[in-house]
Amino acid sequence: MSSIPNYDLYGEAPQPVWHESLHVESISQRSGAHNWEIAPHRHDGQLQILYLQQGAGEVLLESQWVAAQAPCVIYIPAQMVHGFHWAGQVDGHVVTALQPPLESAAAVLSPALLPQLQKPWVIPLPHWETGGDPLLPLCLALHQEYHERAREHVACSMSLLLALVIHIFRCAAEADHPAPPQGRRSQQVRAFRELVEAHFRRHRPVHDYADELGVTMATLGRLCQEQLGMTPMAVINARLVLEAKRELAHSRQSVKAIAHDLGFSDVGYFSRFFRKHTRLSPSEFRSQGAG
Repeated sequence: MSSIPNYDLYGEAPQPVWHESLHVESISQRSGAHNWEIAPHRHDGQLQILYLQQGAGEVLLESQWVAAQAPCVIYIPAQMVHGFHWAGQVDGHVVTALQPPLESAAAVLSPALLPQLQKPWVIPLPHWETGGDPLLPLCLALHQEYHERAREHVACSMSLLLALVIHIFRCAAEADHPAPPQGRRSQQVRAFRELVEAHFRRHRPVHDYADELGVTMATLGRLCQEQLGMTPMAVINARLVLEAKRELAHSRQSVKAIAHDLGFSDVGYFSRFFRKHTRLSPSEFRSQGAG
């Protein structure tokens, strides 16, 4: 797979505005328009939750196809390559939301939730009796907040989203259902991304990561291209950009302080790096997010 598209929403170009943090629609609305087939793609900063109520199909999670049968929930974290092959018409709800604000809320209110937010899940659900479904009212409330945009809708939506995620992982715990297994190549890429998570502020060269993983740089490059559609350096840079966005959106630190915290010795270089990857200066990004 030579190039994996990066979307805010499937088929739509990414937009740089940080505060547009939520999208809610029916699964059939977008999948039906694409003949029930969604090609592999990824979302740099957004997670997706699909509550499949009717139908069945397969979901691609990096390099592995996993069966999905209604009723179930499919949780896809930010930056994960995914796609869908539905076996005919399906229905349910899909929520697309920025992951960093949810992680920030979870870090304060439910730290144990953080590891679960960073890996994919396909969670089978019971056939609830009428009125016993804890997920549907939250999906409908999120849909209402998204479409009506009432006062303080962002704060309300974030509260509903956190509640939805908590209920989803409660369902996973009750079903004793683990995250989908990963193949060997997927495990190697996941190990690389875990190392990036631990060391991205240090700006380590790619060969350091390859050495620590016990593979050649060529092998690491091939794995990342096959699994993620990105070079190893692009993975590292994407993580730096994501953290910069988090800090600019959710902290009051100066741009200079944020640059230093991310391992940039020169704020000018940080600004050029950020503009290259977002088409905005750090100050422009921050002002849009506050608008």
